[in-house]
Amino acid sequence: MDIFYFAKETGIYLSGIITGCVLGAIYDSIRVVRAVIPHGKVLTFAGDFLYVLFFSFVLFTFSTGLTGEIRYFTLFGMLLGCLLERLLLGNFIVKAVRKISGFVREKILKPPVIFMTKIVGKIKRGFVKNA
Repeated sequence: MDIFYFAKETGIYLSGIITGCVLGAIYDSIRVVRAVIPHGKVLTFAGDFLYVLFFSFVLFTFSTGLTGEIRYFTLFGMLLGCLLERLLLGNFIVKAVRKISGFVREKILKPPVIFMTKIVGKIKRGFVKNA
């Protein structure tokens, strides 16, 4: 009976690691949005706070749904999954998105904005001279 109990606990731990990887990917999607659309500290805090609430909800429902109680190894497995996802995939993806979005901003979006700003400035000066 102890062997079956150990196998069940191991399966729950591995499921926790997989769940942690999924939760890490969700957080990395939040990081990608931050990289593409920079925003202030208040929105960053709000996003992180909502993520922690979501993580806590998933931990609670995952733990109580499988075993009926919250166990530390479940939390540890989920945190390990988040860490593995971050180190193996997440940092690479976020870094690539930051480089791509920086390139798009600097090389594609900035020149037309500068051009339009100059045109609007000339039109404005023309109206001010005539007024």
